[in-house]
Amino acid sequence: MRIAFITDIHSNHVALEACMRRIEEDDIDGIAFLGDYVTDCPYPQKTMRILTHIPEWYETWFIRGNREDYLLGHRYNTAEQWSYCSQSGSLLYTYEELRGSDLRFFEDMPIGMEIKPEGLPPISICHGSMQDNRLLFDYQCPIIDEVLAETNTQLTVCGHFHTPYTYRNGGKTIVNVGSCGLPEHGSTEATILIAESDGGDWEFEHIFVPFDTERVIAEFDKSGLAKKAPVWSRCAIATLRTGTNRILPCVNRVRQLCLETGKPFDAEELWLQAAEEQGV
Repeated sequence: MRIAFITDIHSNHVALEACMRRIEEDDIDGIAFLGDYVTDCPYPQKTMRILTHIPEWYETWFIRGNREDYLLGHRYNTAEQWSYCSQSGSLLYTYEELRGSDLRFFEDMPIGMEIKPEGLPPISICHGSMQDNRLLFDYQCPIIDEVLAETNTQLTVCGHFHTPYTYRNGGKTIVNVGSCGLPEHGSTEATILIAESDGGDWEFEHIFVPFDTERVIAEFDKSGLAKKAPVWSRCAIATLRTGTNRILPCVNRVRQLCLETGKPFDAEELWLQAAEEQGV
């Protein structure tokens, strides 16, 4: 059996289309999607249309990421205020583009599950960890051994970190797929993982898939997202062009500026200052 894993699409339908073309060229039996399907890039409905039709052609498994939780939380928390600004504009834009059926689709997803193909070793799949889809770690983080200890399978496949890696300890393995939509491994290519087993242990390979980065970037202006979330969009575009995380350093700098100035996290002037300092 051959299973493909895709995660962290972040509304990048162009990258998702490229990854699906690559999968269609291969002898794939099923596809596991590990969360963060939308937010950050334009036209989330284009991503959702692709995702909702894939089960017609493949056996599929869907995991809920932290971005889906943000959107669901906004749906039920009427006291929470999002606005069109650099801090929350991308989330609000995405939320307003989604349908009720999309949110129900997210709501029905677990944050972790085991794939149990008949006659083959089971695989744990999750976005962050099996218990926490916001848990962010790499292979050098001490918490990774705690995550391994929580799993009941020899192989765990996860996302969230946007950089592919493999970690082994105590007879167990964690594989991070990397990101389809916002790659951060130093290259602009999307990543997918293909795992294969004929009855024994799973063998797996990261596949790097080129996509039309400039087509995605052009959609930021065309969709209006660049105006609704100015600095966040600039950081996402810089990430797409460099294959490095340009969003988190800017967010962290804004947090520092909030402490220094006493201004709120959504103060646009702080985001503009952070963007200038970060060169985005």
